[in-house]
Amino acid sequence: MPFQPLLGIRVVDFTRLLAGPYATMTLAELGADVIKVEQPQIGDETRHWGPPFVHGASAYFHAVNRGKRSVTLDLTEPADRGVADSLIESADVVVESFRPGVAERLGIGAARLCARHPRLVYASISGFGQAGPLAAEPGTAVTVEAESGLMHVTGYEGADPVRSGVAMVDIATGMSMVNGVLAALFERERTGRGRRLEFSLFATALSSLGTVIAATSAGGPPSRPWGSAHPSIVPYRAFVAVDGHVVLGATNDAMFVRLVAALELEQSLGDERWRTNDARVVGREAVERILGERTAQLTVDEIVTRLRAGRVLVARVRTPEQAADGAHAADLGLVFDDDGVTIARSALGTNGTSMLPRAPALGAHDAQLRAEPSDRRPGPGSTLS
Repeated sequence: MPFQPLLGIRVVDFTRLLAGPYATMTLAELGADVIKVEQPQIGDETRHWGPPFVHGASAYFHAVNRGKRSVTLDLTEPADRGVADSLIESADVVVESFRPGVAERLGIGAARLCARHPRLVYASISGFGQAGPLAAEPGTAVTVEAESGLMHVTGYEGADPVRSGVAMVDIATGMSMVNGVLAALFERERTGRGRRLEFSLFATALSSLGTVIAATSAGGPPSRPWGSAHPSIVPYRAFVAVDGHVVLGATNDAMFVRLVAALELEQSLGDERWRTNDARVVGREAVERILGERTAQLTVDEIVTRLRAGRVLVARVRTPEQAADGAHAADLGLVFDDDGVTIARSALGTNGTSMLPRAPALGAHDAQLRAEPSDRRPGPGSTLS
């Protein structure tokens, strides 16, 4: 039986770009009926973020908007705003990602909707939150990484600042929204009332830096970029091999002894001065230089074979394409082919959630959804009385 605990829950989705759409796609994977409200003629901007384009939209859009229905509404037009109100009347959850104040101007602000629909769960997602000196600033992954300090600790010291290879702050914010919405729906079962929720990329980014902030505030060295290394563990980074790169590490002192034996480095790293992690952190440059010289003599396969046999942390550095095409992703059911496009499922896919259908064409469900609200009957969890 598919894992679909949100069957009967309706989500009206006014979000765009990545964080909000990823969150609502996850809710759809859990069984929710997600209605994606888009601007006529244009739609979600990510429809146009290409090439490549497939099935009428960018591959990017298809990756985070599966399993939804699309309706186009101009919320500045009274008639379309009336359609939006009807859809919201039947909703359990409303999510939006407008700049602060815009939802209120369009008549779909939290105060108005929560007053009219006390069982409604209303969730906002933004770059910098609804208040504070940065609230009105454009909040995308790159600006939030810069303002939060995340970009400062990414990349290599002395080089230009580097953004994350993918917008992980967006994904993490989207998952925070999913957690909040699920908790609010659970709370509603006890109290009969919905809840107003707010999420921001900035809050996600800053909270992700919690270990860095704690360490520096407690007297540790100032934060800086570490490349693939770790400020508090040595070794724990990528090294060059004859034919590629490997990540290896020793998360405790016993593992470091096994690492030294596996790479036959007892003469250079086997003495007592390197036996504790704090000593290795102080002597980072020497330890990493010796390890780098040794790994440069071996192939990736040789290093992986030796360290796995010694029960030492090790991994090949793969491309995303190699990982998606690999046996491990296939065995976990994390990827599938949609007419030539490889789709990566969410991590929920390993728990029995249903495969989502393809992302909708812009306005594909206009006629259906414009006619539906007047005769929709309440389902489990609906706000209809």
